[in-house]
Amino acid sequence: MADVLEFVRAYRLLGRPVLTTGNSFHFKAGAYSAELAEAVLALMESKTGRFDELLIDGEEVRPQAATLSNPWSNIELCYVLDASGAVPVFKNIEQLMARSKSYVRQSLPPHFYLLDDDVLSSEEPLDPQVKSLQAICRLIVCLADLAHFHDEKKSSDEYKLVFVADDSSKGERTVTLYPFLDKSLLAFEVGIALVDSLQGSNLDVNPHLLKERAIFRASLIEHLAGHFDGRERFRLLVSTWSKFVELYENNLATYLSGFSFHKIKQEIATAQITIADQMSKVVGDISGKILSVPVSLVAVIAIAKADSGLESTILVAGLTITSALLAETLAAQKLQYDRIKHSRRMMFSAHFSSARQYPADLKRCLEDAVDGLKENERKLKRSLLALRAICWIPAIAATTLHSFIFQGYLSQGAKQIMKLLLSLSVPL
Repeated sequence: MADVLEFVRAYRLLGRPVLTTGNSFHFKAGAYSAELAEAVLALMESKTGRFDELLIDGEEVRPQAATLSNPWSNIELCYVLDASGAVPVFKNIEQLMARSKSYVRQSLPPHFYLLDDDVLSSEEPLDPQVKSLQAICRLIVCLADLAHFHDEKKSSDEYKLVFVADDSSKGERTVTLYPFLDKSLLAFEVGIALVDSLQGSNLDVNPHLLKERAIFRASLIEHLAGHFDGRERFRLLVSTWSKFVELYENNLATYLSGFSFHKIKQEIATAQITIADQMSKVVGDISGKILSVPVSLVAVIAIAKADSGLESTILVAGLTITSALLAETLAAQKLQYDRIKHSRRMMFSAHFSSARQYPADLKRCLEDAVDGLKENERKLKRSLLALRAICWIPAIAATTLHSFIFQGYLSQGAKQIMKLLLSLSVPL
């Protein structure tokens, strides 16, 4: 395997000789030096090409057998770089893009070298063109992961990526890109953070990744709609990358807002059901207890048929106690009603504070829910007040009837009580 770093070290030690042909250079020196011997050995070990000629003191030497341990008077060599594209050493960036069609199908190697510019891709500071090239190649690899289909034929002259819209009713159904490398593309800045985050390998850390990938594809189709040439579509995507990212973020925000608003609707519906259920329980409790009022009214009839005043008095006392207990029970229900009303205010207060950000339909749902609950509260409150008054009817009716039937006894008893009080008030 070729070692680009070894080649770069050797090439720089040799003084960066100029290429005499498309992929070879000559070097000649008239004196021995340990540094020069180290450079020739490093060139042999780099395996980035082959020696077309290696002359030491006028005699040709086989590179495989050369040790260079003995000093020489002069040395001359011709080195031919591998031009297959497998070795990432190039005359310039144009030659890199012309030879390496495979780089539209895979990431650039971690190290590659441009002879004319003396640029090693892994050296800081990064050359702007190299940085841009790396970003574009990474973009192509990530787009391939996001595409529904891509051309697997490595021998094909054009690499094809096909994106299909999940919802074709909103416009164009598919978009095909033909990624390519061209020096003109290096003038554009492409950020790869977005496409890196959307790779399928991130599914374990992002549960919403599938939906985000679908939004990316839909945004890509929307952005490139109206352009029909695959290469021009790719050029447009690279040249307007920042605008595309903005479109994607807007579409994602719209989706997240819709998802959030749907969740809020569910929260409102749940709160509405919970409050209504609590009110229903209060009404149920009241319904069971208020049935004692008609029963108590029936007991009033027994007063008219009582054989004695004592019996009638006991019946009146029982009905009065029953009415008092029912009134206290209704008072407790009123406290429960107050707690439910307070809970309703607390549950919906957060939604009202954010209502200005809600869409019209969500605002309407919120207002309808609260208005409906308020109407239920008003009816329940009126019912509680009315029932608290009604629960005293049996006691009042019993007392009135008892007083009417036994008014003589009551009058006589009242007179005796008055005499007793007066006698107690007279001083001895």
